[in-house]
Amino acid sequence: MEVFLVVWKNVPIVALFLFLISSISLGIFIERLANVKKSKVLPKNWKQIKVYLLNGNYEAALALLKKDKKPLSRILANILELYIKGEISKVELRQMIEGEAGIIRYELAKRISFISASVTLATLLGLIGTVFGLIEVFSAFSFSTPEGFKLLAKGIATSLNSTALGLLVAIFNYLLYWFINTRVDAVYAKILKELEEMLELIK
Repeated sequence: MEVFLVVWKNVPIVALFLFLISSISLGIFIERLANVKKSKVLPKNWKQIKVYLLNGNYEAALALLKKDKKPLSRILANILELYIKGEISKVELRQMIEGEAGIIRYELAKRISFISASVTLATLLGLIGTVFGLIEVFSAFSFSTPEGFKLLAKGIATSLNSTALGLLVAIFNYLLYWFINTRVDAVYAKILKELEEMLELIK
């Protein structure tokens, strides 16, 4: 807290941007944490749909998919409908579903790229504060009065605290990114497994 106050007092623009970056990153992290779940991506009645597919009741499965408003449900409904009509083969069905997997990954990972970019941005902002502090340090060398020594001390404090604050924000945001990206990968792998099981049920 003391580090932030020192930077805020001496280089307020750097402190403000670091605060905004960390706040936005935390907001994205919380939002993604709440939404990166298998249940948020898969159709609402997924288990029932799989039962219908197992029993060969494709029309009932298609009806449930069409009722659901999730993006994956609409994609699966369109592909399954083509298969039911005989417009695509089982091999083409598999290829189309696998081809749409990238959309699922994108939906899960949207906005977390900002958290990744904020790591570098926070470090650079910390360096900008360091430069401002060094400017004050070199300016102080032109004074041999007590006021000059105060300016020197202020410049050194600004420089070191700006570097420290930038690194602290960068480390914090990196941990947020690592955690949520790991969660995205885990949920994505589970969804791919579910889709593979669905393909095995379709004869």
